[in-house]
Order: sequence, then structure tokens, then C-alpha cells
Amino acid sequence: MASTSSITGSQGSGRASSSDMDESTFLKRNRTIHFLRIALSFLAFAIAIAVIACEAPPLQHYKDTSQWAPAGLALWPLNFDLRPTIAAIACGSIITMMNLVYIVTALMPSPHSRIKPLNIYSSVLAFAGFVTALVTVLFTIYRPSSNHPAGFNTNETLHSWTCKWKTGTDGTSIPRHFERDCMNTRAGFALMCVLIGMEMLMGIVAAAGTWFQRDVSRRREQQFQVEKLEIASKHAYHQ
Repeated sequence: MASTSSITGSQGSGRASSSDMDESTFLKRNRTIHFLRIALSFLAFAIAIAVIACEAPPLQHYKDTSQWAPAGLALWPLNFDLRPTIAAIACGSIITMMNLVYIVTALMPSPHSRIKPLNIYSSVLAFAGFVTALVTVLFTIYRPSSNHPAGFNTNETLHSWTCKWKTGTDGTSIPRHFERDCMNTRAGFALMCVLIGMEMLMGIVAAAGTWFQRDVSRRREQQFQVEKLEIASKHAYHQ
């Protein structure tokens, strides 16, 4: 009986040691993933702010100068589509707010474990951010439901119109701020494309965190079932 007890205790000790190693490995991986997600969220937040900062000045320039049209000082064509600029600013604002909420939530101290909630939120954040950025880029390129006046085949946007004028023509000066607006709108579009990649990276990291969390939960459940079986076996043996 002593020998059997010794063997059982040795096996139990070995399983406990293995379980402790699994938990330690999981906590280290989760800590790394946690910091990666925060870093990616900070980057996405900064890039989204940059998108707004790039697109807002051209929009304000348009609003300030479009009112001159009735006085015969029109700078903008009749076939003008402002929606891509508005969509870019809306995209930047949405991604900024989502990442700000995640950063605050992730950095806020809590007495309880938030591994699963943060995994869920980071996954939702990555998916929503990816869809928002992708839809904005596709909308900017294709501009669905775009209408133009009779006599025009296409519409002009802040980007296309200002970039047409930024180099100037013979005997024609460049309208004020058009070169700046061209560069800003071009940078804003490029940053939105970068956001797509950033959200994909966030999704990969979030998926890794979720997989590790489910794997350790499965191992815990298996360990719990083994311990229950051992207790039941010991109880039956003593009876």
C-alpha cells in the first residue's frame, strides 16, 4: 500500500509540475501578446489620427473657397465629388475611437483576469478596423453611385483635381494650397492602405491570443478531470 501510495503521489507530483510549466508558458505568451496588441493599437491609433490630419486641411480649404463660386471665383469643377474625403475622415475617426477604447481598457488595472475579454475585444477591433479601412479604400477608388452633370464623363475628387493643377501649366499659376492639398490627400490614401495591413496584423495577434487561451483552457479541463478521477479512485480504494 505504501508503494502504491508513493507511486500515485509521484505521478500526481509530476502532473502538477507539468501543469505549472504549462501555466507559466501560457502567462509568458499572453504577456507578450498583450504588449504586441497594445503596440499595434497605438500604431493604428497614430496612423488613424494622421489620416484625419492629412484629409482635414484639404476639406477645410474646399469649404473656405467653394463659397467664392457665386462671385465668379470658382476653383472647383461642377463634376466634383467630396465623398472620398469625407469617407477618409470618418474612417480615421472610427478607427481612432476603437483603438483608444482598447488602449484604455487594456492599460486599466483590474483585480480580475481579463484575458478572455481582451482577446474577444481585440478580435472584434481588428475585424471592424479592417472592414472599415478596406471599404473606405475601395469606396475612394470606385466611388459607387457617383453622379456627374451632363457633359461630364467622370467626377473629380479633392485628390484628382488638386493634383491636376499642382504642377501648373504654361502661363497659369498654381491655385493657392493646391500642391499641399494634393500631397495631403495622397498621403491620406496611402495611410489608409497601411491601416489595412495594421488591422490584419492585429487580427493575427488576436487570433494567436485566442488560440493560446482556448488551448490552456482545454488543458485545465483535462487536468481537472484527471484529478477528479484520482480522488474518486482513492475514495473507492479506501472504502
